[in-house]
Amino acid sequence: MNILFHPELDTELTQYGIQIPIKDDRSEKVFEWLNQNNHSIESFSLSQLPQIREEELLLVHNAEFVRRFLDKDLVHGELIKAYELINDKGEYNRYEPVLAKKQLSQMVPSIFKQVAGTLMASELALQNGFCYFLGGGMHHAMSFGGRGFCPLNDMAIAIKKLMFDKKIKSAWVVDVDAHKGDGTAEIFQNDDHVKTLSIHMKRNWPLDGPMYDKEGSLNPWFISSDIDIGIERGEESLYLKELKKGLDRMLSWGKPDLVIIVNGADPFEADELPSTSALKLTLEQLFDRDMLLYNFFEKNNIPQSYVMAGGYGARSWEVYAQFLDEVLKLREVKFS
Repeated sequence: MNILFHPELDTELTQYGIQIPIKDDRSEKVFEWLNQNNHSIESFSLSQLPQIREEELLLVHNAEFVRRFLDKDLVHGELIKAYELINDKGEYNRYEPVLAKKQLSQMVPSIFKQVAGTLMASELALQNGFCYFLGGGMHHAMSFGGRGFCPLNDMAIAIKKLMFDKKIKSAWVVDVDAHKGDGTAEIFQNDDHVKTLSIHMKRNWPLDGPMYDKEGSLNPWFISSDIDIGIERGEESLYLKELKKGLDRMLSWGKPDLVIIVNGADPFEADELPSTSALKLTLEQLFDRDMLLYNFFEKNNIPQSYVMAGGYGARSWEVYAQFLDEVLKLREVKFS
């Protein structure tokens, strides 16, 4: 199974009154477009998803946060923070609870399924060399809580679970979302078995605030990845060259057992989230980005697992579809 998709895995944020411009149907659009363009892909059964329980969360997130997240009364506040639904003035931010058809706490099973999908995709990548989960990518969630539309860090949980089960000893997280993978960097900052690379906007969120808090401590979103590549506004022509340099540097440290690619579509010039405006790659540049990644890991025999991460607006699905169209063709030839 090269692609993991199920229509019920879309979190459908609008059902909860959340007005973030991520389209609830972007994964379904990718799935339908691929099937309309000479690829026969079936959705999988949700019964195949691995279980995500308290013990899996505790592999990554601290006990106090996990306690609050699993408490049906306290999780509401955690989701308010994770999705940034109240601003510094105490006002609703991209949130219209009067329009909500469901309570925020009802989102938890869907979030767990997103984590499970990333774990399942990573297990399939270990078996087959490649798997793409049309979901996941909650890379801003830190050990102590969610933020940046990311309630839990699914990539970190997947890696730690695979290590706990002795299926892998080492892993990379390569993050090409427009925003720095700050949660993943925080979680793995002292883990020699996991290397992280993030290529992102150099100055926009989450790097647009003070580096230090009032007590003089480093704000955790400034914790370094093993490799951070900040792209300045107008430096899009350097993007592919800098990404390749970063990958080569990672490889010089030795091959991992698995790489998870946080395959954000939000560097796209047509992205509709204001905080992505400092990075504007064309559709062609994004195709080249994704093929650079795929071919690099394929050439070096590194099992590769993909998650969607950020991608906002009506055209974000095109970024994923063009890449998967090409990869499926290549893999059909390879295994024919």
